[in-house]
Amino acid sequence: MHETRFETRMLEVIDRLGGARVGVVGDLVADLYISGQSERVSREAPVLIVRYEKQWLRPGGAANVAANIAALGATAHVVGLVGDDMPGRELMATLTGTSGDGHVDCDGVEILPDRSTITKTRFLAGAKLTSRQQVLRLDRDPAEPPSSEVCTRLGDRITAVDDRVDAWIVSDYGYGGFDDALRELLRTIADRKPVLADSRWALEQFQGMTVVKPNEQEAVELARRLGIAWTSETQLTEALAERLPAHAVVMTLGHEGMIVAGSGRTLRIPAWGSDEIVDLTGAGDSVMATLGAAMGGGADVEIAARVANVAGGRVVMKEGAATVAPHELRTALLRPLGEATRD
Repeated sequence: MHETRFETRMLEVIDRLGGARVGVVGDLVADLYISGQSERVSREAPVLIVRYEKQWLRPGGAANVAANIAALGATAHVVGLVGDDMPGRELMATLTGTSGDGHVDCDGVEILPDRSTITKTRFLAGAKLTSRQQVLRLDRDPAEPPSSEVCTRLGDRITAVDDRVDAWIVSDYGYGGFDDALRELLRTIADRKPVLADSRWALEQFQGMTVVKPNEQEAVELARRLGIAWTSETQLTEALAERLPAHAVVMTLGHEGMIVAGSGRTLRIPAWGSDEIVDLTGAGDSVMATLGAAMGGGADVEIAARVANVAGGRVVMKEGAATVAPHELRTALLRPLGEATRD
């Protein structure tokens, strides 16, 4: 097959993913799934009766980013908090036992005996011989955000890990895990290596990072908070890159791909893959992990975004918070590819 210059560069980036060392700091989440069979409604209340079948735990939040980095064959150094409870212990065991060519180092994780691990429990139910569907999600959050003393210790852990990583990923899910001092430390690090920030509710607090990655809804809400007017997705992305400021803003658009804006350049990348999306859960984490690993391996943000776009297209074809491996990226890349367009 004839390869474009972008495909050749992307293949080179994929080949280097295994050597990347990426720090991940943020909200570590335990995604717990409980599955059962349901064939009738209770006489006690209008609710399903579910007969327990099995349960399993998957990494969520920043932990899912780390798992995705390891799936790419790279090394993730995790900094964050868990409680001394069952979800926290199982989450750490799952991360450190990650299979594949990559590795997750959890030496930077602090276990707090008086704190609950952030846990999202999803109950899945269905009749015999049918697929199980989510019927309820139960969230357990820590009672309070981390204290200033805990945040200071997290900063010390970031500093201790920093000389072992090539790039950092910030994964903020809104549980109060970052204070001003931590954000300033990360801005200082961004002066000498890539720091990529993904924040669900407060991306403006991470201005000055190398790359910020909102999805479209987050970008719209952020622009409204900042009083930015826009008439197109491209204009919105460019305005955010200037206002934050950041070396680049990568705005993901779901089935429409992504836009990369910064340093006077704007790139629109069409979505990769089929329109038959199976599950969007964790797709943003997969994109972020691939961006971070690619840039940690020396790629510029435009080529890293192209590779991350392929990763996002692959992972939405899988159920749950899935991951993608380098061989899957290569296989997808060697299929016919439409050219990205510049605005």
